[in-house]
Amino acid sequence: MNIIIVVGADRFTVVVVEMVAFGGRIIAGGDRRVKAAVVGGAAGLSCFWFKFQSLMHAICTIKHDYVLGIHLIIFYRICAVAWDKLWLAGFSKGIQEMHRKASLVLEDAVRNIYTVVAFCAGNKVMELYRWQLHKIFKQSFLQGMAIGFGFGFSQFLLFGCNALLLWYTRYSVKNGYMDLPTALKEYMVFSFATFALVEPFGLAPYILKRRKSLISVFEIIDRVPKIDPDDNSALKPPNVYGSIELKNIDFSYPTRPEVLVLSNFSLKVNGGQTVAVVGVSGSGKSTIISLIERFYDPVAGQVLLDGRDLKLFNLRWLRSHMGLVQQEPIIFSTTIRENIIYARHNASEAEMKEAARIANAHHFISSLPHGYDTHVGMRGVDLTPGQKQRIAIARVVLKNAPILLLDEASSSIESESSRVVQEALDTLIMGNKTTILIAHRAAMMRHVDNIVVLNGGRIVEEGSHDSLMAKNGLYVRLMQPHFGKGLRQHRLI
Repeated sequence: MNIIIVVGADRFTVVVVEMVAFGGRIIAGGDRRVKAAVVGGAAGLSCFWFKFQSLMHAICTIKHDYVLGIHLIIFYRICAVAWDKLWLAGFSKGIQEMHRKASLVLEDAVRNIYTVVAFCAGNKVMELYRWQLHKIFKQSFLQGMAIGFGFGFSQFLLFGCNALLLWYTRYSVKNGYMDLPTALKEYMVFSFATFALVEPFGLAPYILKRRKSLISVFEIIDRVPKIDPDDNSALKPPNVYGSIELKNIDFSYPTRPEVLVLSNFSLKVNGGQTVAVVGVSGSGKSTIISLIERFYDPVAGQVLLDGRDLKLFNLRWLRSHMGLVQQEPIIFSTTIRENIIYARHNASEAEMKEAARIANAHHFISSLPHGYDTHVGMRGVDLTPGQKQRIAIARVVLKNAPILLLDEASSSIESESSRVVQEALDTLIMGNKTTILIAHRAAMMRHVDNIVVLNGGRIVEEGSHDSLMAKNGLYVRLMQPHFGKGLRQHRLI
């Protein structure tokens, strides 16, 4: 069962931009349209009064053709102005989505510029961008033709109604239905009222064009989470011992329900114990982290904390007692200080710096011109992978959670930085915390209490490093390329 519903960053950005543009349009033109509607309403009442007099006169003289004609003119004139206002919306559908796709081509190319250059894919990117622009050009040409036709047709209706109204005015004066001053007065007030009353239709194209964004916004606002993270009836125990058990777990991802990632999987980690989970790629190692964090719920079986099902705990409370370090460190586009205290915003300066020292990050941070107030750039682009990982470790240290989840926390770091990060991780797991390491480097295998080897979503071997080496099984085959050459700092497969 999928618990996390992710709104893509690009989609969310488009929604926000469209809503800002829509709000600006409402603010910029709303006051004018409101005033026009009010004035038009007053003029319409005047028009109604004059027309009521004419109507009574016509009824009394049994001139039903005049009554029918003037009402038809009113109807067609309002339709003509409304057509002009609404026509654009029907033909602008899809243009904005095409612009978004074209922008994403360039955005992806710039974001991954090293890969683009390394594979000499610049021309390919330009071809994709030209193709997107060509589709925009074709759609814009059709839209322009449609707008021109719609505008011309609406003007034809509008001026046709004006001509017909003038003819009816002359007709009514000639046949004595009303005198000339009254007829001219009715014509002028009626003309002004018609334009004023349909002025609010000018907002309709913007509302219709942004209706998808409006729907998306209200879908997000109105969505009821499957799990209430602030459920006060859920458990919030005062103490956490950290015993974790995955019991008879079957799990498949919602996007691939037919592929069973974990099958009848069971694993118990006692409180304060450090367990390493190793295995080939795709064996379900990171899935274990996702289940413990309750990003997903299992299809079958239970995940237990201190002997109780995770579903019984308050979700916000549960995650506040877990510290996660991922393979790709998550760094926010702000200062180093803000990135570290993200775990605990009320932390003191001394606590923050102590966390950085434990993570072997204080020295390099202090050497920067602005120290902890240094901006790290977009997603930490100004930092090396090792520096980013140490900041992520400092964040977890500051959180001081009783359960640590390390998901390949040093696998993507270069050898020189790996030693420093390894020391930080060694310090991190030495405390009395329940720790689960996923596919860590070989150097950490001797420091753990238990090693679990996965293959095909099942545990195939379990024990200490020495006992697993003695079995000469899958663990040995995974470790052989590293220990055989004496390279203790390389990561597992």
